[in-house]
Amino acid sequence: METTVERLEAMFVKSEADLEYIEKRLKLDFINRPAETGSTAEENPAVMLENLRTIRSKHSELSTQLKEISAAQSESMKNIRSSLNSVSELIQNLQHNQDLKVEPLTEEEKKAVELIGSFLTDTKSQISSSASEQEPQSAQSVCRR
Repeated sequence: METTVERLEAMFVKSEADLEYIEKRLKLDFINRPAETGSTAEENPAVMLENLRTIRSKHSELSTQLKEISAAQSESMKNIRSSLNSVSELIQNLQHNQDLKVEPLTEEEKKAVELIGSFLTDTKSQISSSASEQEPQSAQSVCRR
């Protein structure tokens, strides 16, 4: 039983070495072929694959940054809304304690309150939909194209 396992391990090691050799040979062929045929470096599949890897890593970084920015923006809007409510209540209390007439919100002020609320809702939905659409594609789906 041990000899069979050792043989299998040796076969796996040999196959891995063969695959590494094939990969290096293909990269070398891809690098040399454009020089022989006179095509540009942009048409080189090896260069294209490297560019694709770079783009994927940058996409991941940007996606992470987008999520962080979204969380910070949501927190900021929450704090702003809380501060506005506190200030509004404070003003109403001061007016009430000073026996001043408390005037209802003007149309402009009502619109501003609505805009702040709708902006928060729209921003959250846009960020969540764009984040789900921008998830990196798997290597298989890229290769199929």
